[in-house]
Amino acid sequence: MGTPVNNTADFEARLRSQVDFPSPSRVASEVIALARDPDIEVAKVAQAISRDPAMTAKVLRIANSAFYAQRRPSKNLRQALVIIGLNAALTLALSFSLVSSLRGCRPHGIDYRRYWRRTLLAATACRALGESLHIGHDEDLFLAGLLQDVAILAIARTSSDFYAEISPEATHSEWAAHEKQLLGKDHAAFGAMLLKSWNLPERLWHSVELSHSPESLAAAGDEGRFIGCVAMGSELADAVLATDRPAALDALATRIQNVLGLSDEKFTEVVTRILKLIPEAEDLYETSIIDQNDAEALLAQAREMLTVRSLHALREVHALQETAGLLLSRTEQLEDANRRDGLTGVMNRAWLDRHLEREFTQAVMFQRSLSVAFIDLDHFKKVNDTFGHQMGDKVLRSCAQAMQSSIRGSDIVARYGGEEFVVLLPGTDDEMARQVCERILAAIRELRHEANSATIITTVSIGLATYTPQHRFASATELVDAADHALYAAKLRGRNRVDCFAELEIGVAPAMARESA
Repeated sequence: MGTPVNNTADFEARLRSQVDFPSPSRVASEVIALARDPDIEVAKVAQAISRDPAMTAKVLRIANSAFYAQRRPSKNLRQALVIIGLNAALTLALSFSLVSSLRGCRPHGIDYRRYWRRTLLAATACRALGESLHIGHDEDLFLAGLLQDVAILAIARTSSDFYAEISPEATHSEWAAHEKQLLGKDHAAFGAMLLKSWNLPERLWHSVELSHSPESLAAAGDEGRFIGCVAMGSELADAVLATDRPAALDALATRIQNVLGLSDEKFTEVVTRILKLIPEAEDLYETSIIDQNDAEALLAQAREMLTVRSLHALREVHALQETAGLLLSRTEQLEDANRRDGLTGVMNRAWLDRHLEREFTQAVMFQRSLSVAFIDLDHFKKVNDTFGHQMGDKVLRSCAQAMQSSIRGSDIVARYGGEEFVVLLPGTDDEMARQVCERILAAIRELRHEANSATIITTVSIGLATYTPQHRFASATELVDAADHALYAAKLRGRNRVDCFAELEIGVAPAMARESA
């Protein structure tokens, strides 16, 4: 189709009148009506969704998935709706129904598999960006990302050779430019028109309408940030599929910083979050988005981009004329000083919290083990009361160094607070972790602290908890809490020992143990 359309309104009418292009199903239409009902009830929503068995199954699956991380599975639709919320359930049900309907439409002139791969990538990216900005409405963002390119299908259906002149590998902006040249508008405008004609909520069609010009709205407002997430989610999908992905990611990081105010570090966290969400989306929508090797390559490229951009930023700030290697070395030294505890020299609590989240995410993503040991010095208050705080500080330093000497190269010791320490053991099952903990116990028992004419001998109690693909925890916080629980079991059982959370048979009351720690 090389000739521009003379009448855009006429083309819009042709899009609306497409009999082969599916509108929302009966169930989806009922779901839309319920979403507009201010007196919405669980029973009504359950009744509507239950009319579609496949939709019912998917809502149950997502309620029991890693998205919501419930300890007790939802056994029926009503329980699932309570867990994920009515608005989220309606949005999810709508997305399932529309995707099922639209996937039956196979227009000519476009790479259908690439279209859906990019669409699900964009939708997942929209959700991840919204989570990073704490916007809420995660399912609305996913649905907006899913539908923002719906007009491409409609245009190709109306004119089968419309996209024949451009390469399937063309960028999103090149497709939009082609549409504007021949139709007077791009697919964002036509998509908003279609969604509005389907009576979808204003937030959805408005975000689609402005998805190619997010700078026109203030990113500080909720609606502006919502639209910004939809637009940047689309561009992130393009970057992932780009031939020169590192360069595309670098350019996108600047765009996202300008539009949404996300730092380079946050951008890398978003990429990590997308990779965590993708398997769930692949399962729910029964398609392949990205394979494991490509996912690992994407994460590595995003981290490399972060390192390079950080390096450039530091060079500008400090106006250094040194080589990149020297600058990186100095930066690492400064970062190392900032992440260490000033008294003991091991890692500090702030760094531990960040690193623990990353290790936990990778353990979940790559199905690896992660062990956490929670360590507390026994009767340390007596040391301070009897010999003074200076001597107490000396004991803390010696014990921290003994812990550091007892671990492996991949393990990390951090001061949690006071006389409490945490050891992270990535890729380590409970048996190997227990061996490391036993070495720590022995090393600290052998320490001798001279205080005037007295010799202080210290012991520690250790609680151990391990995440594995077979024994999961919902979050890093829950994993640390489990190790803390095991620690106080060790206190109650006589101290100077290791207890493993997985082996505890009776509940232990931490408060009782704290009183005599």
